[in-house]
Amino acid sequence: MKTIDIYSTPQCGFCKTLKTKLDEKNISYVSHDVSVHPEKLEEMQKLTNGAMSVPVTILDKGTSNQKICIGYPESIQALALDVIEAEKDKKKEIATLTCPKCKQKQVGEIPTTACVPFYLCKGCKSIIKSKGDDCCVFCSYADKKCPLKKEENKCSEGVCNL
Repeated sequence: MKTIDIYSTPQCGFCKTLKTKLDEKNISYVSHDVSVHPEKLEEMQKLTNGAMSVPVTILDKGTSNQKICIGYPESIQALALDVIEAEKDKKKEIATLTCPKCKQKQVGEIPTTACVPFYLCKGCKSIIKSKGDDCCVFCSYADKKCPLKKEENKCSEGVCNL
């Protein structure tokens, strides 16, 4: 049977949903919280050539059969857990992120099938984390909130309740 490693954050609704689906089917996995373990974030980035969004699922890590899945749909598909809606990620919104450290502005795409709890500032080269209970850096530092985060800064119908 495949080994499953999931790199995630506690705020990410897609991460929660993926783990819930695995738990419901009694499928074992190892979870790595990249929001509190910098070494796991670094490991995730090395495995994925720099990914900053979660979930990242690694099947058979360290073997010749290793498969890297970035985002919820890719993970669900690789694990054959559900029918996916791949079209969702094609509709991305553009937002301007402002680094809280150096105030550098950079444009980014807000994905609809993954949370982006980190971004690399092109100005000061710092890895910026989302604030508090925000699921992504767009909710914390962009001129537009994540489209899944609803009015009044709640995720009442969005990703946090998937």
